[in-house]
Amino acid sequence: SVADFDLNYFWHWSKFTDYVQCVLTFTGVTGYITYLWLDSSLFVETLGFLAVFTEAMLGVPQLYRNYQNRSTEGMSVKMVLMWTSGDTFKTLYFILNQAPFQFSICGLLQVFVDIAILLQAYLYSYYPQKPVSHTAHPASTKAL
Repeated sequence: SVADFDLNYFWHWSKFTDYVQCVLTFTGVTGYITYLWLDSSLFVETLGFLAVFTEAMLGVPQLYRNYQNRSTEGMSVKMVLMWTSGDTFKTLYFILNQAPFQFSICGLLQVFVDIAILLQAYLYSYYPQKPVSHTAHPASTKAL
């Protein structure tokens, strides 16, 4: 449907088959492009950097949501501590084994995001903010 291409409804698919079709199309197209450009070191290096950078940014939506809500209610601090310990050990491994520069940089970025989320958990629990009203997404509301 038309809403599938509206950014306001991004990932709010009208049918599960549309979602599967999108993922398969994306995978097929990117796989084919990768196959065609596999001999280009610039392409391979860029693709590799984008992969580790994307992984490094996984915590940013949580960081942003916490900031918007001025709360970490419902977030598991234990989970973030596990993220932080795993990301720290991974980054130390990269640094000690002289992995390519982008691995160490993105690992450090990931650890900083994790620490920022932990700081939010501390600040918002000890210095609570005025609650922000949550508005439901129109597509997620059910008719009564």
